[in-house]
Amino acid sequence: MSKVEIEIPDDRWFRGEWQTRPHDKQLCVVITNENVVSICQFRKNEELLGDCFLCIDKSRFISWMFVDRWKPLGLPADVNKRILAEIEKWFEEDE
Repeated sequence: MSKVEIEIPDDRWFRGEWQTRPHDKQLCVVITNENVVSICQFRKNEELLGDCFLCIDKSRFISWMFVDRWKPLGLPADVNKRILAEIEKWFEEDE
């Protein structure tokens, strides 16, 4: 096993140009380059966009090139689980 050291900013916001990424399907707060704040789900290797965020309230994707900052949302476990289940239902309906 390898050990790594990582520095997390005191305000917990990660810059979009950094290589640090959330876990696949993790809920996050995202600030775009246009200063729009959204609650999103990280989607690793999305079919057309690669790594991107799915905007929960607008049902649209945000490519990494438009992400200024992001940080994990940190909801209580039961609420987080419920929201993730709802998002998965959206994708099941599309099939």
